[in-house]
Amino acid sequence: MRLVFRSADHEEYSAVRDRLRLHIVAWARRRGIEVEPSLVAAALDHKHSVDGRLGHWTREHVADALAVWFPRTVALLEDDREAVPTALHALIGFLADHDWLDSRSASPAELHAQVSDSTPALHDALDDERNHDLGTFWAVQMLRHGVATADPAAVARFLSQVHAGELEINRDALDEIRRRQENETTEPARPELAPVLLPSAAQMLAAADSSVAVSRLRAFTRWVRAGRAVTREGRLLLSDARAVADALDLDHFSRDHARTSDDLPEISLLLHWARQARLVRVVRGRLLQVKSAAPILSRPIELWRRAFEAVGGIGEHFGGSNVFGAPSLFGMSLGEAFPILLFQLYSAGGDPIPVELFHRVVRDTVNERMGCVVDDLAGDVEHRLWRRDVTALLDALELLGAVHLSESLDGENQDELIQLAGRDDPDPTLVSLTPIGLWAVQEMLTDQGVHAPIVGEMADEDIEYVCVRCTGLRPEVVDAELTAWVRARSGRAAAQEIMRYLQRVEEPAHRELALFALSRAGVPGREAVRWRGRPAAALRAPATGAQPRVECDARARRP
Repeated sequence: MRLVFRSADHEEYSAVRDRLRLHIVAWARRRGIEVEPSLVAAALDHKHSVDGRLGHWTREHVADALAVWFPRTVALLEDDREAVPTALHALIGFLADHDWLDSRSASPAELHAQVSDSTPALHDALDDERNHDLGTFWAVQMLRHGVATADPAAVARFLSQVHAGELEINRDALDEIRRRQENETTEPARPELAPVLLPSAAQMLAAADSSVAVSRLRAFTRWVRAGRAVTREGRLLLSDARAVADALDLDHFSRDHARTSDDLPEISLLLHWARQARLVRVVRGRLLQVKSAAPILSRPIELWRRAFEAVGGIGEHFGGSNVFGAPSLFGMSLGEAFPILLFQLYSAGGDPIPVELFHRVVRDTVNERMGCVVDDLAGDVEHRLWRRDVTALLDALELLGAVHLSESLDGENQDELIQLAGRDDPDPTLVSLTPIGLWAVQEMLTDQGVHAPIVGEMADEDIEYVCVRCTGLRPEVVDAELTAWVRARSGRAAAQEIMRYLQRVEEPAHRELALFALSRAGVPGREAVRWRGRPAAALRAPATGAQPRVECDARARRP
């Protein structure tokens, strides 16, 4: 029986909830306790909404369920109130009886005590209809008036009578609920980020030292020295631009034919990159080194991070078109879209993603923002300018060493790329973050208050939680995460927890991860083989005669 779910595991959770509801009700009936199945399901929904961990219960979880969750989301009449604590007692008793409360839960005695302590808060909250949400409020009113909520005609008649003033409802409470819900702002939930394996200090130093962009920025900044004259627009003089291009061995094909420094694209990019990274600045017509940046030139990792943070602000100087710096054909500048690209790459954990996926997400984001399809209004030339600038941005990131670029093989996933692109000539480029790129984006997300976990953070968690979160991750991440989990406790304690989990785990992927952890705990190979071949001791469905009625009660609303 699975007890841990990620935010996207809706179908998996729904199936387990139905099974658990059956077993908990049957377990209670064998002890002479009548339990309402829909209230058990509502209690499980509460825990799923909090953290997706059905076997992790603390006193705070119980108190919140009784004082907030049930009054807010479950339609209950006066006669139904006592069934709520009974359902919670049964849920806790069942989990405790099967040893399914995880290691971080409160003891069963504490949880049962909290149910009793919080029952008065449940009654107080139910006495005030303002504590309902809007759907629960109307469900309660219909129950009071005997309206069959499954009958659309009966519901329509009820609402018509309420509107005509023929039926009495608490309009003050209704107005308060509406005001509260109008003022509630729900931020769109970001996908749950998986842990990443960050490079060591030595690996980061080697990556920063070998970065072509860092080497060029350092050399350019030192070339500026005491100062170089610039034009009124802040461009280098042509003679200086040619001199630095020659010194850095750049712009081979443009050097001899350039009429202005803008005709030297690599030097132009380097100038704007160095300015954005606060390595140089323009003062009274001269380009000068920033004095405080001088020590950074000898600190490769710090210089690399400055260069990385500057990429998103370089503006139109990547591709030279107005598409980059100004609102593009999609209604979004590439500078604004840059964080979307980084988040996509980070979510992939270092695995490559097609650049066409980035284009698709940008289009979908803008269409949602505008409330209509807007990217179809752009002409082919505008599309190509946007794509050219994206290519220039990716080239700069590759020059820095933040990403690795490759191409999908001929014919490989071509249909998927065409569908993503919405055109017959999709970009075959695949892009992935390098280890130092993962580190930089992790730092950026953390600075923004986003939880971006790293390997080792789950060492104190329950083994099932770790196995569920590690499913589908890169092998080196899984190895490091499970090894860290085992090392955080004694080998004996780790083995005992894993073997308890193996008695009920059903999903093959989760079982394989648990067996890997078991091998890391020092359990002999023959013992691991024995567990590999043993089926999970999952609960069988209750016998036909003992099955409780499982139809969803109309009074229990679950989101």
